Amino acid sequence: GGQFLDFNLTHICNMAPAIQPINDSLGSKACPFVNVTNNEVNNFYSAGPPYVIHVQDVIPFSKRWSELVPPTYDEYPLLYAEMFAYSMAAADLNLKHRLIRGLFTGCMTQWPHTDGKGEMEALKTSAKIYANSIGNTPEGTAADNSEGASSCFLPSLTLPPFLHYCSRYSFVTPYPPEIGGSIRGGKANYHFFAKRRVDHDILKCSSHNSDRFEPFRSEKVEKIEGGQKDWNVLAVCAVVRAINFAKKKGCETQMYK
Repeated sequence: GGQFLDFNLTHICNMAPAIQPINDSLGSKACPFVNVTNNEVNNFYSAGPPYVIHVQDVIPFSKRWSELVPPTYDEYPLLYAEMFAYSMAAADLNLKHRLIRGLFTGCMTQWPHTDGKGEMEALKTSAKIYANSIGNTPEGTAADNSEGASSCFLPSLTLPPFLHYCSRYSFVTPYPPEIGGSIRGGKANYHFFAKRRVDHDILKCSSHNSDRFEPFRSEKVEKIEGGQKDWNVLAVCAVVRAINFAKKKGCETQMYK
């Protein structure tokens, strides 16, 4: 979004001068992003993956983006500094994006985008089926299947083509938890996916050969990302089954070479 408009944009511009600056009201040279409006940011520059960019724009855009990241991070040394710099670079070069809504789920916490009864019921039932299949199986027994991410979702759910994993996703068993987050019997097991905990060689056929990937487990309380418990379950299901599907298909191909 346009949060970066509250930054000291003049200072950022001074640290990374524009290739083609514009003259502001004081006669000094300013970067085009200094004068961009919040409406323009939301309509053209607040973009997320996947991106489609013309080959002739890639080099100048990448160069400008890399120039703006350091001063933007100095102003805002937190996550998303690089994406605010992305928006600034796009505005500087007048690369207005055509944003496609619903192409992917932003951090996968605001989905589905409809309150349709059938879709919401399918979401709830899909989550319950997966959570219970994991919760009722001892750790290390490979309860998960290798049928891919689509097998997590019952009919009537319309999925986006891309799943954007930008956080840590978790759910608790027994599932669903009672109102207020309490667990029947007092004992809770948390199951989660954290991308930085996945072994880098997870897809190599020579490693983890006999085991399917499973959600990580913990008895410590895990935050429910975005507060949507059913979608957190399916976010875990989708990535776990996608990994197992990729491993299965890739290793099967190698066997017949």
